Amino acid sequence: MDIFVRVINAFLMVALPLALGVFLVNWLKVEWKIFGIGAAVFVASQVFHIPFNIWVLSPGIEKMGLSNSQAGFGLAVIAISYGLSAGIFEEVARFWAYQYWAKDTRNWPAGLMFGAGHGGIEAILLGALAAYGLI
Repeated sequence: MDIFVRVINAFLMVALPLALGVFLVNWLKVEWKIFGIGAAVFVASQVFHIPFNIWVLSPGIEKMGLSNSQAGFGLAVIAISYGLSAGIFEEVARFWAYQYWAKDTRNWPAGLMFGAGHGGIEAILLGALAAYGLI
């Protein structure tokens, strides 16, 4: 049963974002290109975000004497730090994309498709990693 649930989980994490893209293309008449731009922006943000966390943020947290096993204030500081770093890198990447790459996508349907690509690729990548871990 455990393997069945893991297979379904991996499948849904890949299939649902793509199904959402198909739905939005048919319902809102937007282009797949916008989905791809949103996905590329997420990946680009992670290219800078993950090394920042490894080389700057994690050593800084260790120098403060905090660890993930602490409860209370220490754990809250760690969670806020990592959450802010993710937010900053992703928002800067989205700002850059809207300023330079996707200037003509400033309407509700295009924004929805951009967001579906941005969040969808994260789910797809995690689903692929879950499938890889299962294999």
